[in-house]
Amino acid sequence: MLDMDDVKKRYWELRSVEESKEKIIEELFSHVEELERELAEAHNEADSFKQLSGMFKEKSNKDKEALEVKNRDQARLSFVSVLVDGDCMNFQDNLIQSGYDGGQKAVQLLKRAIEDYLFQLDPEANPRIQCRIRVYANVSGLAKTYLETNIAPADGTLEAFIQGFNMENGLCDFVNAGNGKECSDVKLRAIFEQDVLDVHCQHIFFCASADNGYARVLGPYRESNRISLVEGPPFAREMKDLTPHFATTKFPDVFRPTKIIARRVSFSNITPPSTPAHNYASAVKAAVPRSQSSSDVNRSPSPLTSARAPNRSPVHLAVCKNAAGQRVDLPLRYSSKENVDALKQRKLCNPFHIVGSCSYGENCNHDHSSRLRPQQVEDLRYIARLRVCPKGVWCVDENCVCGHRCPRENCIGPGYNGCKFPKVMHSIDVAIVTSV
Repeated sequence: MLDMDDVKKRYWELRSVEESKEKIIEELFSHVEELERELAEAHNEADSFKQLSGMFKEKSNKDKEALEVKNRDQARLSFVSVLVDGDCMNFQDNLIQSGYDGGQKAVQLLKRAIEDYLFQLDPEANPRIQCRIRVYANVSGLAKTYLETNIAPADGTLEAFIQGFNMENGLCDFVNAGNGKECSDVKLRAIFEQDVLDVHCQHIFFCASADNGYARVLGPYRESNRISLVEGPPFAREMKDLTPHFATTKFPDVFRPTKIIARRVSFSNITPPSTPAHNYASAVKAAVPRSQSSSDVNRSPSPLTSARAPNRSPVHLAVCKNAAGQRVDLPLRYSSKENVDALKQRKLCNPFHIVGSCSYGENCNHDHSSRLRPQQVEDLRYIARLRVCPKGVWCVDENCVCGHRCPRENCIGPGYNGCKFPKVMHSIDVAIVTSV
């Protein structure tokens, strides 16, 4: 007989199992739904990250392109600065003496030396980097020094060199800093301090080895690998103390290895007049040809007498100077423009008829045979002075008959009405303090 209690018991046990199974299935469904929701969220988040990644990648590419453009622009603007104190760091004599061509060659040699040096420092460096050269100097003082030392005896040689230097390259300048003692120093210091702060300036070549004053300019930048000191003349003491802290080099084909020692004219054996001749009238009296005796002076012989005596000793004329040591031409009074023009047509030898000697001798192509009256000699002297003396205002040749200052009144300078006299010959102090 069926035991109902047992059947019920088994039923409830089976029902409990079924309920557990359904519960498990429900929990599985719920878990699956949660996983699907999380998966969907993960997909959405992944899509967001993917989109964001794309945005960053695009921005990164744009930034990279912008950086490349910036680097290219910076590379185009990058330069090497070469700073030269032209007063103490002089170019080789042969370059100065070559005038315009020498100026161009100086730039070429200096740029080539810079490029070779940079390649030694870094073979990977940009070989096409721009080279900016600045030379500062007291040009008038430098020209005087070159003249006194016979490095550039011809007037205008230094000016021609500077012109060639400036014309060779648009980034290369030879600048007249002025006549003051520290003018070049001030200019060079200002450009140096600007270049040190300029991110485009890759390297600075400082060329002023003989001047101690620059040690204080360079001192704050010890150990900088962007600065090289260039030695021409030996380093001055304070500059030499800095050489362990900077790279140093030499460019012997460009710069002189020694300073220029200017020869000074000594006036120790000259007895100055008790009262300086402050005007032309008194200077004319003092400037008597030295070959004449006192009796000759009283007779006041004319150049005509000398011109008739081809075998006589040359007449040496006094060289008059102002307080600055510049030569001062004594005043002349020509007879008339017509007489001067007529005399020009005769092709006379100026030195022979004025001082009695001609360096060309028998090879001279100008007239030695004509006899001139005293006024004609004076007119000829005026004609001779229309030619600019190659040695300029520092000429000490007592037989020189050329002009040492512009003879025109109210002339405003070179080029005015065809004037060929340089600027320095238009501002001569005519107060004579000594005659030699």
